[in-house]
Amino acid sequence: MKLLRTLLILALPLVLGLGTIRLLMSEAFLVYEYSKPDFPPDPAGFTQADRLNYARVALEYIRTTAPIGLLADQRLPDGRPLYNERELRHMIDVQRLANQLLLVTWVAGGIVVVGGALLAWRPETRPLLASALLGGAALTILILLGILLLVLVGWNTFFVGFHNLFFAPGTWQFALTDTLIRLFPERFWFDVALLIGLGTLVEAVVIGSIAWLWGRRLEPRGRG
Repeated sequence: MKLLRTLLILALPLVLGLGTIRLLMSEAFLVYEYSKPDFPPDPAGFTQADRLNYARVALEYIRTTAPIGLLADQRLPDGRPLYNERELRHMIDVQRLANQLLLVTWVAGGIVVVGGALLAWRPETRPLLASALLGGAALTILILLGILLLVLVGWNTFFVGFHNLFFAPGTWQFALTDTLIRLFPERFWFDVALLIGLGTLVEAVVIGSIAWLWGRRLEPRGRG
């Protein structure tokens, strides 16, 4: 049972962090982000409606296993392809990463759900579940505080390091006139990182608080 507790502690940060990322991969977030009055306009002429329409399709591609033709077939008003070959290759990499992270989320979620149910089944192991949730929440908070500090103090270091971790160097860098930069400027990714961090932090604090209170309630029973 102690091994199960350890697995729960390690799995909870993955569930919270990756789950929050998945929640932000939504049309609602695109509308929210592009509607901000201080969101930088596209110097090459995309309107807010243009950005939203093109970004919706890009998001659909990333969230699914759709073929790259979904993006390759898109055209600008003058008939030119919306994305160049380098951008399309990068989007293939992004879709692959998104699907891999989704698999990790499901596996970690399965550990939390099944492991939590096993520990909750018997009264004598419920304190282990409470301490596992508290430990997982604490681990999540520690990781996030470090990431948020890096985002706020050294955004460029974080941004470059993150991309080089998941993508081959040079494959994720584009010209300011490329569509991916026009749709998703650096400000977009800064806001995404901040919301992921803050959202996951709130989730961890709530779960940790509930687990702590629950553990306190279980403690007298264990002693009695």
